[in-house]
Amino acid sequence: MFSCRDICDNATNHLEGSLNLGQRLQMRLHLLICDACRRFYAQLQLTIGVSAKLGKPPEPSEEEIEAVAQKLMPKT
Repeated sequence: MFSCRDICDNATNHLEGSLNLGQRLQMRLHLLICDACRRFYAQLQLTIGVSAKLGKPPEPSEEEIEAVAQKLMPKT
């Protein structure tokens, strides 16, 4: 059976469907008995779902890049 560490290491792989049958069963068994890992897994699912809905941010314009660069330059 997976440990809590295994859940952390493999949760994204499970959500992407890249675990084999044995690993999926171990994951589900652990999630049945471990409340902390269930909460972690649910939070990961929510984060991925929200991120997908937000989409990719727009690329900054050259003017925006230059304005940030100017703000980061040390004042002399």
